[in-house]
Amino acid sequence: MAEAGVRLWAGGEEAAPRDAPRWAVEERRRVRATLLGSHPAPYPCHFGSIGENKGTNHYTYWDLRQDSTSEAEAVARALGAFVGMQRALPDERLSLLLMVGPSRKDGDFAWYRDRFWRILAALHEHDLDPWPAGVPDDPQDPKWEFSFAGEPLFTFGTCPAYGPRRSRTLGECLVIGVQCRSVFQSISGSTAAGRAAKKRIRRSLAEYEDVPLLADAGDGQGSTTAKWKQYFPEVDGQPLSGKCPVRWEKR
Repeated sequence: MAEAGVRLWAGGEEAAPRDAPRWAVEERRRVRATLLGSHPAPYPCHFGSIGENKGTNHYTYWDLRQDSTSEAEAVARALGAFVGMQRALPDERLSLLLMVGPSRKDGDFAWYRDRFWRILAALHEHDLDPWPAGVPDDPQDPKWEFSFAGEPLFTFGTCPAYGPRRSRTLGECLVIGVQCRSVFQSISGSTAAGRAAKKRIRRSLAEYEDVPLLADAGDGQGSTTAKWKQYFPEVDGQPLSGKCPVRWEKR
């Protein structure tokens, strides 16, 4: 449980905070239903499904109707609390799902992708901790990855505009998933457990959606070097080119 006043709550059966907007409460129900659903097959990332069952998935929200600076501050506090929670529970695999809403009926893929990168940049602006050692702080470096509170993060975006790439749609809003990279050390691509996990997820993806696997997802033995290319990939799964969309000044 996060400290009082922090916009962060657990999944599972824990009730949403009383002050959470209705859209966020409803979106959380939709995300939970997706993660625990079985049609046309179970959700392909079994870590997300297990986390929802165990209550180790956590939720926060960004309300687009409110002042963007205050929302960035609130979500930054929640993200910092989440990272602190993971550090205190190193043996647990925690996940954070940031719901961005209310939903937009007119939102196209470009709008969702632009909003995703704008939010990452805004959170960086509110990060008071030093950038983690060993991670390039320049988004244009292929080995850069989004980090916060001194922790490199596994980050991905989902939205309704992904259409047939169903694994990238969790609800009716933009939903950004975050996990600390540290929880994947035992199942990295260089380990037998890591290769087995990747193989299982790829097989589950093939059963869940009738579209090609992402070209930037790696070769099954490991992930592509440029992690940002997996954050918000193209609907058709073709490789991304050019530079990382996010921009920020070095500190």
